[in-house]
Amino acid sequence: MSDISPIQRPSPAALNGVAKQARPEQALEAKSRQSDRVELSDHARYLSQLKELPPIREDLVNTVRAEIQAERYETEERIDAAIEGLIEDLA
Repeated sequence: MSDISPIQRPSPAALNGVAKQARPEQALEAKSRQSDRVELSDHARYLSQLKELPPIREDLVNTVRAEIQAERYETEERIDAAIEGLIEDLA
């Protein structure tokens, strides 16, 4: 026949000792887990800000494009207004 011995179940006393040894480790592990944390990348923040922008006014964009192509858009007044707006944004 076979020379292999059958596998025996551990006694309840042996299991009780193992369980007591595992509990402090589990408690330590539970204490070390304080809370979940989420970190957003700069790219994710940028995309989030883009979603908050107002919708594009396509009619205005098309009007301005037509004026630029006709060389009627860049007037002295508009250039001065753009420069003033940039200065205000930077200040």
